[in-house]
Amino acid sequence: MTFGHLAIDSNPALLFALLPLFVGRLHIDFTLAGSLATILLMTSSVTQPVFGFLQDRYPLLPLSAAGLLLAGAAMGLTGFATSYAQMLVLVLVAGLGVAAFHPQAVTQAARASAQRPGWGVSIFFGGGSTGTALMSLAIVPAVMAFGPHATLITLVPATFAAALFWRAYRTWLREDPRPAGVTRSGSFRPVALPVSMLLTVSILRSGVMTAYLTFLPTLVVLRTGSLTLGGLALAAFLFSGTIGALLGGVLANRFGGGPVVLVSLIGGMAGLLIAPWLPASLLVPWMVVAGVLLFAPEAQVTALAQRLLPGFVGIASSLMMGVGLGLGNGGALLAGAIADRRGVQFALTVTTLLMLGAIAAAVAYLASMRRASPQPAAQHA
Repeated sequence: MTFGHLAIDSNPALLFALLPLFVGRLHIDFTLAGSLATILLMTSSVTQPVFGFLQDRYPLLPLSAAGLLLAGAAMGLTGFATSYAQMLVLVLVAGLGVAAFHPQAVTQAARASAQRPGWGVSIFFGGGSTGTALMSLAIVPAVMAFGPHATLITLVPATFAAALFWRAYRTWLREDPRPAGVTRSGSFRPVALPVSMLLTVSILRSGVMTAYLTFLPTLVVLRTGSLTLGGLALAAFLFSGTIGALLGGVLANRFGGGPVVLVSLIGGMAGLLIAPWLPASLLVPWMVVAGVLLFAPEAQVTALAQRLLPGFVGIASSLMMGVGLGLGNGGALLAGAIADRRGVQFALTVTTLLMLGAIAAAVAYLASMRRASPQPAAQHA
């Protein structure tokens, strides 16, 4: 599951790393550039509940394998696009492929984690950020050497991963019995408040993360003129995300997922507020530290939601990874609109303030779980 996540999440990195190139090639401004990232990530996220429902209802459908092929093919063709409209269609199709992959794959990752889902789901999330980082490193040299059609490189990991999934899916896809006492009609209302707070954390944290993923390479290019250094900064940010996801899993097993989420949000906001104004020589190492803090809560938010909704793991996963990340992806559009008026540095700083709302939601989640302490779910806060 982690290898598939690496392959599927390598696709958005292509757009992030090459965004300065696409701005010139398609003759678009920062607002339209930000909208491409927003549409790709929002489509890949807000449609996940549909696939989460299909996963819970028809667990034997090979959704993950199909999603890998669809996303890889669509993103591979972006280097052939000559207009904004063509690029828009491709990112929409790619987004649907990414959405089809995630609910089924994260459900299987949680199952494989047995009694340590916080740790296992963290490994799964670490695969995603690693794939994004690897692509951000590979695509810029490939395009510089072979031209924009080098985007077809996305077909390599997509085809390989899909072939493995297709060969193995009959052994790892099976319908699990619903946990005792869990019904479809009575599971949501008692946990509506903590789930909604986790969803708020996901939305606002994702808004900040997406703004940086989209415009960090552009910020570096504007300040240094180097597309290669921009890709390096993005890769450093994303590799640190892998470390953050794994570290978050380790700490969650010891201290609980809720406290890890809160502390990471506070530290991430502190690090990112000053990041756009640092000297270029300090920006890359600083983004490593900030990335660890920003990505540490991501897997834990999903794992906490899965525990609150044990009979609806696919839906819980798609809410956090889908609706939460999808709505949060508007952060790229917000940052792009501000950047056109006040510059990329100011835009990233303002967008980082969304973390204040995420911190407040995390506090509210912890408070709601303490009030419900006699309930089993509170033991996993």
